[in-house]
Amino acid sequence: LFLGSALAECPHQQFVQTSVCDGCRGWKEVLQQQAAAGATGITTVLGPPTHSFPPFYRRTGLEDSDLCLNWQPRPAYRCNMDAERKYCFKLGNLCYAGHSPLTGELYTVNRLGLVKCVDDHTWQGQNTADDFNDTNRRVDLRYD
Repeated sequence: LFLGSALAECPHQQFVQTSVCDGCRGWKEVLQQQAAAGATGITTVLGPPTHSFPPFYRRTGLEDSDLCLNWQPRPAYRCNMDAERKYCFKLGNLCYAGHSPLTGELYTVNRLGLVKCVDDHTWQGQNTADDFNDTNRRVDLRYD
């Protein structure tokens, strides 16, 4: 019991290294971070928090095995690192994801990291999930 308590971290360092990119502002930077981390398969990455005050993560219960969740919503991305042409896309801007404080692995459903996004596009504006910093725009603004 004591050994398990010593190994449980919230957030787990492996999770922070493989699934968090605090400096990423778009999917291209997330893709670079995943390539640098040596990620394979389909991965899930959380971007920077909406606010910079701690705490950033919290446990959902008293047991060491209870999930560790991000306290503040973060943008979330899904990446395919096994494709011939690797890519990432944004899942949402205000998202939460849980990971194991013992192993650092994301809580998964159907082999994908489970992410809950609470974006309300009717309130925040339509089509705001786009990465505007690197979107290919047409020449004629009437069609954008």
